[in-house]
Amino acid sequence: MDNFFHGFTLSWSAFLDLLPAILGAIICFILTVIIANFVSKTASKYSVKRTKDSLIANFISKIVWSVIFIMGTVLALGILGLGTISNKILAGAGITTFIVGFALKDIGENFLSGLILAFSRPYKVGNVIECNGVRGIVKDMTMRQTTVAGDNGKIILIPNSSIIKNPLIKYTNNDNNARQEFNISVNIADAKKAIRIISDTINAFDIVVKNKDNAVKIIVDSLSGDKAKLLIIFWYSFVDFKGSRSGSRSDIMLTVFEKLEQAGVKYSG
Repeated sequence: MDNFFHGFTLSWSAFLDLLPAILGAIICFILTVIIANFVSKTASKYSVKRTKDSLIANFISKIVWSVIFIMGTVLALGILGLGTISNKILAGAGITTFIVGFALKDIGENFLSGLILAFSRPYKVGNVIECNGVRGIVKDMTMRQTTVAGDNGKIILIPNSSIIKNPLIKYTNNDNNARQEFNISVNIADAKKAIRIISDTINAFDIVVKNKDNAVKIIVDSLSGDKAKLLIIFWYSFVDFKGSRSGSRSDIMLTVFEKLEQAGVKYSG
């Protein structure tokens, strides 16, 4: 029993000796979290004002928070007299980062690509881009992937590394329209009548672009015997149109065929 009380007395004395350091470490850690939150939010607001880009601002905010948190944690361990342990933690974190980075190479590659895109900013939300055969309007961007709405209305996730490795096409505002076309053959004698019917029918659809740069075009593509092959070209607005373009293209074609039949114009594919 005497040994127990003696040990307890020694432990209690050691605890009292360490109490200032423990309290100091706790206060340091709490202040670290508070300062990290405050500085990261301030950096985020400043970055948004300077860059007008929430993605970059979010990235800078996380970097600032992480740096302050790590520094504060190391300082708190140092106050406790655990400087050696804090050094080992930092060294272990470096080794762990290397192992995890190697194991998750693709994720790391996409993240680094996202970092490059975040600062170079080749496009933004609302732009129409094309990369590696995928074309669509940009809906969202993260440090790992870019989300676009494709021509068929489907949501497509493009890894950032793919955008870095492959040629990227960014369409201007005048090109933010999806071109559609189809062919139809009619008798040469009915060609002018067919062109007028086709033009009026397509322009009657609200989803079809009607400005001077992207007006409906009907071209006599070739002649064969008594047949004229017509190439019909029209555009949808990539930004404004929300439906299925492939389905609407079919609706337009079927309506054109119906109007030609009603007018007595014979046609073939």
